[in-house]
Amino acid sequence: MPSADSAHNAGMSAQTSEPFVVKRHGLGTTKTALALGSALFGAMVLLTLGIVVVQAIRGASIRQPLEAVWLSWGGTPLIFAVGLPVLLLAGAITAFEERREEDADDVLLTVDNTGIYLGGDQPRTIPWREIRGVCRVERLEAEEVWEPRLIVMLVDEDALPRSTKAWGPSCPWPGTHEILGRPLPYAELANAVARCAPHVPVTNRGRVED
Repeated sequence: MPSADSAHNAGMSAQTSEPFVVKRHGLGTTKTALALGSALFGAMVLLTLGIVVVQAIRGASIRQPLEAVWLSWGGTPLIFAVGLPVLLLAGAITAFEERREEDADDVLLTVDNTGIYLGGDQPRTIPWREIRGVCRVERLEAEEVWEPRLIVMLVDEDALPRSTKAWGPSCPWPGTHEILGRPLPYAELANAVARCAPHVPVTNRGRVED
């Protein structure tokens, strides 16, 4: 019969094995664009129905206000309204495929038992045996513009070069470049690393001038 300690250790192992994944959640995702497009299409339908109902109640011409709305600016609203359902259909198909198969392009960061995965333009997985630390820094990328970045440190603390770019692979801090997105809370990253690799230190170094 397994002891209470064995059950506790098994529970801890199961908890540790769960990966910590950060995905895009701003306006750049397919699901968000699909939701906005659907809302816009619904608004156009309601506008058309509203015009028809109001004009019918008043006993006035329905054609004139509809032409004033949909044929203005050279018929641009009408062209947009005709093409929008096609775009929504394509977006719905894409969203359905994303539910069936994880889209790696939307994964910004993964922390699991194997190591740390950094997404972006140059995705890379760094195993824990190579990692000496994880830190958050703010680099001066342009004049008075500080950009927060996540760095996976491959160099020991006492041998760090002056330039943070030589510390190891990095990526923009997850969520900072997304429209209406939420930056990853530092505490969540620290907790995820502590669960998977308690020996790896996580630090927030603030603004660092290279």
